[in-house]
Amino acid sequence: MNTTPASLPPEPASEMTSPPWSTPTKIVVGVTLVAMFVALLVAFRDLIGPLILALILAYLMHPIAAALERYTPLSWRAAVTVVYLLLAAAVIALLTIGGLALVQQTQGLYGVVQDFLLYDLPTWLQRLSTQTYQFGPWVLDLRQYDLNAFTQQLLAALQPLLGEVGALISTLAASTLQLFGWMAFIWLISYFLLSESGKVSANVITIRIPGYQEDLRRMGRELARIWNAFLRGQLTVASIAMIWVWVWLSILGVRMALVLALLAGIARFVPYIGPAVLYTITALVAIFQPNPAWGLAPWELALIAVAGMFVSDNILDSFVMPRILGEALGVHPAAVLLTALIGAKLVGILGLLFAAPTLASLRLFGHYIIRKMFDQDPWADWRSAPPQPFPGTTWLREHLPTWLRRLHLHPKE
Repeated sequence: MNTTPASLPPEPASEMTSPPWSTPTKIVVGVTLVAMFVALLVAFRDLIGPLILALILAYLMHPIAAALERYTPLSWRAAVTVVYLLLAAAVIALLTIGGLALVQQTQGLYGVVQDFLLYDLPTWLQRLSTQTYQFGPWVLDLRQYDLNAFTQQLLAALQPLLGEVGALISTLAASTLQLFGWMAFIWLISYFLLSESGKVSANVITIRIPGYQEDLRRMGRELARIWNAFLRGQLTVASIAMIWVWVWLSILGVRMALVLALLAGIARFVPYIGPAVLYTITALVAIFQPNPAWGLAPWELALIAVAGMFVSDNILDSFVMPRILGEALGVHPAAVLLTALIGAKLVGILGLLFAAPTLASLRLFGHYIIRKMFDQDPWADWRSAPPQPFPGTTWLREHLPTWLRRLHLHPKE
């Protein structure tokens, strides 16, 4: 009997041809993957910081590239290329203009602080230990206190830190080529990450777990809210603080205004301690500055310089920060300070700068894990209030399309 292929009955379709894994197999594979991931983190820990910076840079450049693609004939890849070429040109110009001056001022500032801690402070405490002060009926006799022992303990605690800072400054001054290499690495990784992700910012990082897509979408929205508020809020405030300190100290004629402005931006990320350290260093620079400007005495120059910075910080904390951040992060400044200290110890400067959003993200993960462990809806009692728009943002969003249409730049459909 001859049977043609057309007359053969169709084979039944199987739903799953691969056998499922048993629970022990899943546990072994999962633990192995986690161990491999941890091993890779330890082996390539030097790349973690640059990769984080590349991801943040792609996140910041996405709205600019999206606007350029929307209002010009350029494709997405061409718009991203234009944005990153302009960014590279701006960075190279800034480094060419102020890079050498910044390194020189940093070395000078380190010298001022080192001389004060190692020479001026012990001399001043030695002189103070021989004095007696009377305040009405109260007499303060400092001769009964061993200030020399206090000085030695203070220097023993600060010398390792001074050594690390000195080594860092020497490395920055001597390894300019290496610094440019890391900047090029961050630029390239960020460029390829953004150019391949497409116009939707959520495509930069995509995670798919069956059955958890709704949780992942909600988690992504909350994380985007936290980091967007931080990046557009804290970085904006830090930039304002840097510009103000640079202008203010330049008007007063204080030396090393550029590096002090950089410290002012970093101080915005460390509650309590950051501003206190900044004010102390600024006062030391002004006091030990020869020939103060405006005919002021050194202590007068220090007082005016610190007062201007103190007033600007209070204005930013009272009016600008609540407007930008609102309750987006929902973390206490004391907790941020502790996280910054731990982060600086673990991953260096990045742990210091990104302590606030990291703590807010950990708070979100902890809330989700605890609610799931008790078989509760993780989002039932989670409240998130988006920060208010920055002053002028709404007005700019309303009028920018009109200006672009006048330039014959119409958005693509």
